[in-house]
Amino acid sequence: MSIPVYVINLDRSEERLKAVKDSAKRFGINVRRVPAVDGRALPQAALGDLDEASFRRLHGKNVMPAEIGCYFSHLDVLGKIAGGDEPHAVIIEDDVEFTGDFMPFVEALTRISGWDAVKLVNHRTPLFRRFRQVNPDYSIGRCSHGPLGSSAAYVVTREGAKKLLAALRPMRLPYDVALERGWSGNYAIFTADRPLVTFSKEAHSTIAGRAAYAKTKLPAWKRIGTLIFRTSDYLRRMVFAWAPARLTDRKT
Repeated sequence: MSIPVYVINLDRSEERLKAVKDSAKRFGINVRRVPAVDGRALPQAALGDLDEASFRRLHGKNVMPAEIGCYFSHLDVLGKIAGGDEPHAVIIEDDVEFTGDFMPFVEALTRISGWDAVKLVNHRTPLFRRFRQVNPDYSIGRCSHGPLGSSAAYVVTREGAKKLLAALRPMRLPYDVALERGWSGNYAIFTADRPLVTFSKEAHSTIAGRAAYAKTKLPAWKRIGTLIFRTSDYLRRMVFAWAPARLTDRKT
């Protein structure tokens, strides 16, 4: 069974593409490049999927062009998957490296039903609750604490891609934050208990560094709505993490 692996890559990031292709080749993985959206080059007319006022209110910051580019890039790939014929696909960003466990896990995961998306890497996985053992070495579950961070690698079903597209438009949060909010979009998202890819040591964020992020933060009095939203969302996250989920063997 061939499971497509889409890699999001900016035209100017040729070295990143070579690195991820070299990593894929070591494990016999074929990747399909999707040109990333350059948020800095988007005209105002192309920002129909951005709700800038809600972004400021919910996230407490001004949106950065690179965040828009990242978000729109993922929407583009989800659109390809939703409109395609393949029942499952992987989406990765170009700053990851594969492991030997990656493809065996993905193949085992496709034999399980009841999920729409599964994250394959996070920056943190606190208070992890296991829902299903996928293979002898890895399981999937949800975390009561978050956000987990990172949208660098995840698996989706074709129907899951359709649900994500419906739920994630327009852009109101950074993509990595929005992706894991299954409680808001009515899609079944889980995360692997351990990473199936690693972050490339040579790759640095193409979105921004800490200093640039700090400059986008709104004054404290303008972040009251953000505090209210995050408190409410945190409670919804905990309910989502402990709600029952039916993950069963897929019928062949």
